[in-house]
Amino acid sequence: MTGQQADGAAVRGLWRREYGDAGGSLRGVFRTLAAHPDRFPALADPSQGLYSARVDLGADRGFFRFLSIRDQILCGISDCTLTEDCHEDVRDEGLIELHFQIEGPVRLSWDIEASSAPPARGNDHPVHEATLIALRCAPDLAYTVRFPPGSYRLLGIYIAPEMLRDSLAVSTGAIERFLNPPPGEIPIVERKINMDFVRALQALWDIPFESPRDLTRASAKLTEIICLVADALDDGGDEGAQSFSQRDLDMFERARDILATDFSKNYSASTLARDLGTNATKLKAGFKFFYGTTIFEYRKKYRMDYALTLLAKGDMTIAEIAESAGYKRQASFTSAFKLHFGMLPSTAKQSGAGPARGKTPLE
Repeated sequence: MTGQQADGAAVRGLWRREYGDAGGSLRGVFRTLAAHPDRFPALADPSQGLYSARVDLGADRGFFRFLSIRDQILCGISDCTLTEDCHEDVRDEGLIELHFQIEGPVRLSWDIEASSAPPARGNDHPVHEATLIALRCAPDLAYTVRFPPGSYRLLGIYIAPEMLRDSLAVSTGAIERFLNPPPGEIPIVERKINMDFVRALQALWDIPFESPRDLTRASAKLTEIICLVADALDDGGDEGAQSFSQRDLDMFERARDILATDFSKNYSASTLARDLGTNATKLKAGFKFFYGTTIFEYRKKYRMDYALTLLAKGDMTIAEIAESAGYKRQASFTSAFKLHFGMLPSTAKQSGAGPARGKTPLE
């Protein structure tokens, strides 16, 4: 299934669009995979209610791995490289979403009313620092996850709120908000995770999924990670809890558009917040939650891509390009460009290198 960008260009989907059903649900993805064992290598242990399937993207582009435990816990692992934008549309399925961003930028936006064989083990890409984001999509909302080109290592775990409250006895106010999200709002909690998390995540990545025994190992690791989530939610209380209205979400989208297209001003969080009629604390928190990066890093990426495009065209001097990208001094632009791309602007101009474009790994 393919969506459309605002300019009419096709937009590739990720899990739900490519492998799900017409309703775009995560459970639909699992039904599709199970119905096509000839296309998607799978392992199953019916006695324990365990299932796993792998989607190879080919050409060294990585894979997706899907796991389920008794249909009560659903898990998706992304270890892949995207070469152009992919969008994932998500609606409420009555589940708390636990997202671990290990590598790669992720941007999220919201709309009201629904809008080749790899190595046996994954330890060639060790897990370093990761962040946990827990959220619940309210029934009257839908959101879109935006994946720009880049390399990703992401883990998503989807679990019933009652399991965290009853089986794991999480007692923070966040659980109550997840059980009954206010209409028109998205409750979100962010936590920095410790080395116990890192070790568990790495162990999950290292499972080769070669035999049913590996399903039991994966089940144990997922259960351990969920227990660590419960500890983190309880230990932090309501720290890091946020809830944003539709007005806030629209404001974050305006901020994203400004940072990606307007290089005439040297925006800081404070100046951008003032222009948008909000405060810097809310803007920084919301931007990090919804787009998976800081305002500074997001703006830098688009400035650098814009400069690289101009260099590839070859009809402007480096000084003119620096000014067009919002740099007052050419030396500052040169330093930033080399740090970002690993080459001097003059080298990029001579080679005619532009931003990478091509097919997505889903094609």
